[in-house]
Amino acid sequence: MRQKFIDKIYMREVLDKEWYLEKDEKLNGYIALKYVKEISNPISAFSNGKKYIGLDKGYSILEYVPLDRKYNCRIFFDTLNRPLCFYFDINNGSGIENGIPWYDDLYLDVTMECPAITETGYYIRLDDEIEFKMAKKEGKIDEDTYNNGYKVAIDLMQELREQKNDIVNRCQFDLCRIKTLLNL
Repeated sequence: MRQKFIDKIYMREVLDKEWYLEKDEKLNGYIALKYVKEISNPISAFSNGKKYIGLDKGYSILEYVPLDRKYNCRIFFDTLNRPLCFYFDINNGSGIENGIPWYDDLYLDVTMECPAITETGYYIRLDDEIEFKMAKKEGKIDEDTYNNGYKVAIDLMQELREQKNDIVNRCQFDLCRIKTLLNL
């Protein structure tokens, strides 16, 4: 497992950011906003056979760390505040250290690409499954953690298909609320 702290952006292209963190009782966790002020080169990716910009100057990353779930969520927004991609890290727990939320990343992810990039609808997939299997094989995670990780991912994908995920359903409101609070 890799312990990750949410005050970081794990992309070295991001040179400067505005960072905001709040505790959210309804979520029973934390919400962070990372607003990209300066980036050396835009980060691009492919979806539905087309190249798109996934992160650039003026883009935002909204991150949720629920303390009672086995996943956290990062949402990438463009300059028009449109969600591009939801990135769920399946984890083995989360907590707070020196006021900063962290989670134990289990190497397995669920990604949901949005219509702003797919041009058709939402696309949900399981990512990094090979890395997850290697973590088990190398003894980084045990059998129970491995099985629980898959269960969390499968349950989450079902919730996303049924449009019942509370983070997905509230993220646009939270983004606008926090950006207004910060005058962004």
